[in-house]
Amino acid sequence: MAQVTFMDGIMSIRGKLGDTIYRTTPSGKTIAYQRRQSRTSPLTEKEILQRKRFAIATRIACAVLDNPELRTVFQRKHKSITSRNCPKTLRGYVMTKVMSIIKEIDV
Repeated sequence: MAQVTFMDGIMSIRGKLGDTIYRTTPSGKTIAYQRRQSRTSPLTEKEILQRKRFAIATRIACAVLDNPELRTVFQRKHKSITSRNCPKTLRGYVMTKVMSIIKEIDV
């Protein structure tokens, strides 16, 4: 059910109305998009392998970020990179590095 509110005299809407979802960004913009349809076909072997790799990378990244010494090392490296292709968050940076290492592993 969509919810309409008035913020500083400007109308905003958020919620679901039919198959359309409305949300408000932190900057105040209202975005509308279609609800994603459920998948009906089974996952391919390649998709299953990628999901397994991503699960492993997530666990490794969490372990790295939980370790204060490793976290400091990655923070320094992340801050020193000025490339546009660098992930905005430290977690994204660590995940990118871990995924590049394990992409060749057959899980």
